[in-house]
Amino acid sequence: LSIFKRLINTMSEIKNKPEQEAVKQNDDLYRKVENTFLKNRNVIIGALVLIIVGNGGYFGYKELFLKPKTQQADNKISYPQNFFTKDSFQLALNGDGINDGFLQIADDYGVTKSGNLAKYYAGVCYLKAKDFDNAIKYFEDYKPKTDELAGLTYMQLGHAYAEKNDFAKAVENYKKAGKEAQSDMYSPYYYKLAGDLLVVQNDFKGAKEVYEIIKRDYPLSEEGINIDKDIAYTETKLGE
Repeated sequence: LSIFKRLINTMSEIKNKPEQEAVKQNDDLYRKVENTFLKNRNVIIGALVLIIVGNGGYFGYKELFLKPKTQQADNKISYPQNFFTKDSFQLALNGDGINDGFLQIADDYGVTKSGNLAKYYAGVCYLKAKDFDNAIKYFEDYKPKTDELAGLTYMQLGHAYAEKNDFAKAVENYKKAGKEAQSDMYSPYYYKLAGDLLVVQNDFKGAKEVYEIIKRDYPLSEEGINIDKDIAYTETKLGE
């Protein structure tokens, strides 16, 4: 009987040993985590504070600064837009003494959507006024939010550089317009501008390459339907 009891006790110890080991391991792990926290608590607490402050700061910036700025800019931009539609470009740029023009809105509210758009309008106004350097400045500062606006902006930049007789930059921007627009309607038009300007410069090889983009990627566009004659012209000039 004594031997039997010892056998049962031994089996019980064997059975409970994994559980005891698990408890011991958990205790050891807890102590390690606790010790690590105590040693590095200043760093850990500081990081948590930064996260909380950072999130709170962004929320404060968005709600207390950006949101009212956006509303103000949205209200203000309608006045110069009205002048713009009437081709009163100087009033659109500079305002009428009561209402701000695009320049002031771009300066005061540039971080907002309307403030950013005011930069594009300012570029167009300067382009109309033949102030090409300022046109380029505002077009390049503007950040288009859609593919269509990106294409349009690069086209306007192409016009500005072409007016300055910087044809290499003009062609570069016309090509960018074609690429960025991603439009079956507008992209071939922008590429055609690039190709035609290359022809004017007697760069028939470069023009042919651009025309072939239109033929390959936009065959059903108005430009694509008629592009074969332009390609043939460049080939004639190249002696092909």
